[in-house]
Amino acid sequence: MTFQQEFVLARVRQRGSKLWFAHLILFLCVFALAFISGHVYDDWITITVYSVTGLLVIVFWLLPTWRFATTFVDFTTTRIVSRVGLFARIKREVPNGSVTAIDYSRGRGIVISVADGEPLVLSGLPRAKELAEELRQTLAK
Repeated sequence: MTFQQEFVLARVRQRGSKLWFAHLILFLCVFALAFISGHVYDDWITITVYSVTGLLVIVFWLLPTWRFATTFVDFTTTRIVSRVGLFARIKREVPNGSVTAIDYSRGRGIVISVADGEPLVLSGLPRAKELAEELRQTLAK
């Protein structure tokens, strides 16, 4: 029995600029709460503002940030592992030996062609063109 040890070469996440809208919503909610805390309003207005801002923060900031944190691609010495979703439950593994081609297109991102299946598409990664070239050089060895 042979045992091949696997090392993680890199973990790549999507670019951080995808969270600009989430941070804008968070800023607006904090601004609204700071504005209302300095004045005395009726109880129903205060409860409504707290409820709406809490709901906005959960839906438009917490969930996208959580999804961003759990979406990543691991490049190891033996395989490429892509995890997507709120709890990183959607997992796709591609062994390095079954990769036939690595292409970069501006609209789709990095397309990794697999010998016996559908291609793995990695979109939204920072410096995707440079990453595709580095992957070509690394997997060609």
